[in-house]
Amino acid sequence: MRDRRIFVTHGEICDGKILFSEANSHYLKRVLHVRSGDSVIALDGTRLYDVVLGIDCRNALIGNIRSSTQDAFAFPVKVDLAFGCIRPGPTEEIIRHCTELGVDSFFPLLFERSNRRPDSARTRWLKIASSACAQSGRPTMPALNEPMDLEQFLGGVSKDSCLVYFALDREIPPLGTVLDSRNPKRATFVIGPEGGLTHQEESRLTTAGFVATSLGPTTLRTETAAIVAVGITMGWRLAHIQDSV
Repeated sequence: MRDRRIFVTHGEICDGKILFSEANSHYLKRVLHVRSGDSVIALDGTRLYDVVLGIDCRNALIGNIRSSTQDAFAFPVKVDLAFGCIRPGPTEEIIRHCTELGVDSFFPLLFERSNRRPDSARTRWLKIASSACAQSGRPTMPALNEPMDLEQFLGGVSKDSCLVYFALDREIPPLGTVLDSRNPKRATFVIGPEGGLTHQEESRLTTAGFVATSLGPTTLRTETAAIVAVGITMGWRLAHIQDSV
């Protein structure tokens, strides 16, 4: 059986024990189906904790830490993912699946054709990301930024990154070709909203150093494009690492 894992906050760790929050206790009991005496792996964003579960005097679930390690795990490529603001459900799909795949930072963008401006939902997004970390065994949380406009985003883009935006055009190279030519260790992706990017937005991205690339001949939903782009990139990098061994 694979290790059962749970993501905890620093505040839940105290004097060699983990005092699980009400939400985490519910997850352990109702989702992971653990009992007193079972072992789990707890992650707090910096370390892994080997924990034996117990019950305290108030009949609450606690974890007794047997050992902890600084996890050296790292994804093969650092990916910053910017995507057009869309409905809550698809946005949560992007955060959940791309956290598992290894995205380092999420940037919801307010494009001209964005069909909604989400309220601040970072509490919900953080819960989804922490659950995805626990499920996948990822030891660190991604950065989840508040929605911003394109100019705000471009002002903080790393110039050391492979800058890519996605378009539906048979004349532009596929993502794999761009990755082969750049061989990046960091990539920044921009994916438009439903309805796509305007010509002015594409021009602004090009001026900022982004290159247009394709994910294939069909029109993908924003959430599908995000998952495919990150999956291709992680798989591409792993293949290159294996080839070099």
